[in-house]
Amino acid sequence: MLQTDAAGKVVAASAGARQLWPERPIVGEALPSLFSFEIVSTDPEFLEAQWDVLRSSPSGQPMPLTTLPDGGSDSREVQVALESALDPAHGFHVVITLPGASPRAGTPGGDGDTAREGLRLLFENGSAGYFDLNLREGQVHLSAAWKKLLGYAPPELPDTVDAWRRLLHPDDSSAAPDKVGRRTAAGTRPLNVEFRMKHRRGHWVWIQCLGLQIVGPDGKVDRVVGLHLDISERKEIEDSLVANDARLQDLSGAGPLAVFELDFANQLFCYSPAWEKLLGYAEGRLPPTRDSFAAAIPADEAAAGVEPWLLNRFPGQTSWVETVRLRARDGKAVAVLFGAHRSVSRKRELLRVVGFCAPLPATAIAGDDCLGRGQVTGILDAVSEGILVTDERSRITVHNLVAARLLHVPAAELSGQLLGDVFRLVKRQGGRPAEDPVETLLAADEPLGLIATDALAPSAGGGDAVPIVWTARALPGPEGRPQGLVLVFRNPDEMTLTPDELMKADRFEHLGLLASGIAHDFNNHLTTILGAISLATEKQDYSRLADAEKSCDTAKGLTRQLLAFAKGGTGTRSVCASRDIMEDARRVAAAGSGAEIVTEFAADADNVLVDRAQILQVFQNLIVNALQAMPPPPHRQRLQLKVRNCTVKDDEVPGLAAGGYVEFEVRDNGSGIKPEHIDKIFDPFFTTKKHGTGLGLATVLKIVLKHGGQIGLNSVVGVGTAFTVYLPRAEAPVDLQPRAKPLLQTHRTYRVLFMDDDPKISDLTAGMLQSLGYSCDLARNGDEAVALFRRYQNLGKSHYDAVIMDLTVVGGMGGEECFYELRKLDPNVRAIVASGYDNDDVRREYFEKGFLGYLTKPYREKDLGRVLKEVVG
Repeated sequence: MLQTDAAGKVVAASAGARQLWPERPIVGEALPSLFSFEIVSTDPEFLEAQWDVLRSSPSGQPMPLTTLPDGGSDSREVQVALESALDPAHGFHVVITLPGASPRAGTPGGDGDTAREGLRLLFENGSAGYFDLNLREGQVHLSAAWKKLLGYAPPELPDTVDAWRRLLHPDDSSAAPDKVGRRTAAGTRPLNVEFRMKHRRGHWVWIQCLGLQIVGPDGKVDRVVGLHLDISERKEIEDSLVANDARLQDLSGAGPLAVFELDFANQLFCYSPAWEKLLGYAEGRLPPTRDSFAAAIPADEAAAGVEPWLLNRFPGQTSWVETVRLRARDGKAVAVLFGAHRSVSRKRELLRVVGFCAPLPATAIAGDDCLGRGQVTGILDAVSEGILVTDERSRITVHNLVAARLLHVPAAELSGQLLGDVFRLVKRQGGRPAEDPVETLLAADEPLGLIATDALAPSAGGGDAVPIVWTARALPGPEGRPQGLVLVFRNPDEMTLTPDELMKADRFEHLGLLASGIAHDFNNHLTTILGAISLATEKQDYSRLADAEKSCDTAKGLTRQLLAFAKGGTGTRSVCASRDIMEDARRVAAAGSGAEIVTEFAADADNVLVDRAQILQVFQNLIVNALQAMPPPPHRQRLQLKVRNCTVKDDEVPGLAAGGYVEFEVRDNGSGIKPEHIDKIFDPFFTTKKHGTGLGLATVLKIVLKHGGQIGLNSVVGVGTAFTVYLPRAEAPVDLQPRAKPLLQTHRTYRVLFMDDDPKISDLTAGMLQSLGYSCDLARNGDEAVALFRRYQNLGKSHYDAVIMDLTVVGGMGGEECFYELRKLDPNVRAIVASGYDNDDVRREYFEKGFLGYLTKPYREKDLGRVLKEVVG
């Protein structure tokens, strides 16, 4: 192979060409000087004449010539063919062939053989299909990869031009290989076209064809050589983008959606025709400037400028939607639904905002934006709690009728009074003055819970103190500073809560109590994990990684128990191991405690049929109460937990029928319960704690009775207290989760669709799946998962072998909704839940909905493999 310039001077030579003239430089010499003619001369005029003869030969037509010998080789009979470049100014390609040798032959074992072998492998087995259509000679070669693109095995499709034409889409006939399109001069011309060809299964595949056409002197195509690439997915994305753009144009052009873009970084501002129409401008008459947006901001908010107006709305959120009033060209207010997404720099500088507006009915801005005072008063009078609202000087500005009744003050006289003059508190026990509610609120490190230890002081006219349950919240002003408070209170004697409401309220109270202890245990586990990772990365000491893995498992179990406690029961009962229930309750309730905990769990303790979450709430309540009842160090706190079988006789335990039970005991060495309080401790809202609600033991009793059990109490002042819970034995084994029926094993690669909005989890799981031998596609939310599933079907694939979905996706379609959408596409979709929420009730709920597997976060590669093996096979 040689390359010449337009004047016939050699500018490049292949290794094979250099072997013909080993002693000559070749590059820089005139092409005719390398061959023998009737007149051999170095005269430039002779060489130019000989070059004219050579280049006037038909393009690509071989010419018999003889090489001139040099000091290192003899003359050789060769065939020489010249082909002009696309631009004649770029010279000619020269192909020199030895008689009897293939044009593809090279030096055995040399770089040419290696390259040709690589090209052969690529053309026969790669993703690009190679073809060579010699139309003049009637010879056609279609590579195995070319046929595979269309679903054919090599013997199934003949190597003919007719086969090519038959597979072309009727609307793409202009892409036939022998089509030139317009009058073209003889020579080579590049080919880059896109068209559709029919797949063996019947659907159409989009093909990009890259190659060369060789046009003969008669203007017809003599030969076509090139590659085929499958671009179906790209075309699908392009079509989707075009459709989306068309929809947006329909909405924001003549449609109702007004769209804008404010690029502050590049000072580019754009408003759609619908935006102009919304604000009363003719199309194209609104200047694309910052001032145009400023003119639309309400006059009373425009003084600060455009950037502050957009930055200060919904702090901390990148996207928001709200109802606002914009200012039209004529100055009138226009009610709109306003939505925007903003990009902000690290210096809190506004870089870019894109958004939309949709007009609202005119009634949306009729009158004031807020409810009238009469409407507010009517709403407040309809609630059952007393409500007081004060200003920053503690003077009452808003109240309702219930507040006036409970305070024994005429409603007409309540407004304007100081809160401390009418809302005076005393302790229920002893009647001494209680803390001022304003001071209590200001001193609190966190939002106040329900305070159930106070009572309203007797009025000046006499009477008894009225016990109340109350709470308060500060009212923030424009700059975040308190400008008053709202206080809500009620007489507990007027409160009637259902058992379920009692359980829920008690759960919320204990979540706060458990938080600090659980945080302590979590920090201990994190210390083990972080230390092991530090040793591994900094010292290459991997000996502690096993300890880190155990700490991960322990923290995972602690999280599971906390989530089960926070969620509460579902009413579904299952057979559970008695010892496991008490142990799980201890793990959460005693987290971070310094007390000595002694457990005595009988190995033969029977199972119980319970709502697991509710029974956990019972024992966590009792353990927390026991820990709080014990004096602080130097007192040596000791907590005993027991589980064993027992047989109860008639009248042995009040309210409990004779029979076999499992006995659970929680015993402390605290100060004990005073005799006068024994009969009241199970009453709702009775408490001796400073900030208690009095719901804990009332909830415990309700749950135990609901399960057919009973509670026993033994307390000695100065010695301690023991609560004993009796629950009926379950004559059945522990319930196990059903396993999904796996697919039949076949020798192929399984494909998994994984959906999670956390990119780190997605990347990590993709690595695990590939390590396990699965191929996978990743989606960030349900919409992307549905689109990938549909695209996979449209490409002729049947379905994904499994779909793993996160349940909760912030700002997008979650796993459950996505599952229902996928079922519409494939009723037999095999879906797996991936979630950090893990308890038996949650698992059972999703199995009943049709999911076939449940993957608990965090998980290892072997956990992922196990779940997939159960579901897929």
